[in-house]
Amino acid sequence: MHDGLIDDLFNPRFVYFSPVHLDELTTRGYLDRVAFASHVDAAIAAWQINMENKSEQCFGVRDISVETLSPVVSPGVMRVDVWVERIDESCCAFGFLCSSEDGNVAFARGERSITKLDPQSHQPASWSKSFRIKHESLQKELHAYA
Repeated sequence: MHDGLIDDLFNPRFVYFSPVHLDELTTRGYLDRVAFASHVDAAIAAWQINMENKSEQCFGVRDISVETLSPVVSPGVMRVDVWVERIDESCCAFGFLCSSEDGNVAFARGERSITKLDPQSHQPASWSKSFRIKHESLQKELHAYA
């Protein structure tokens, strides 16, 4: 088990193994949509951890959609696959799939979009060239979730 880039010609993605803790489960005993979003955020942060330009870390979450496919009902390790669906001047949309550690059971899928913000004005701003190059390397050529 290790986190890392899967360099597939049509479906490049970053794979992150995220621990699911007992206290994340609801009183009904399952992981809810908000918790899935937190695991996706952790995966994207792990992908972006070595970004050279720290101003790229000033962004707002534009939208997130989570479709639950199968419940997570116990602590353990969840696999989170992340890729880039679209990137434009100031917005980047990530696709994701959360699954069992071995990838055989899909738990949730969806999309998370962020908009880069100018650190002073908090208005939309352009991504740097290095950000675009790094994220375009993770851009999916086949537009589907898995």
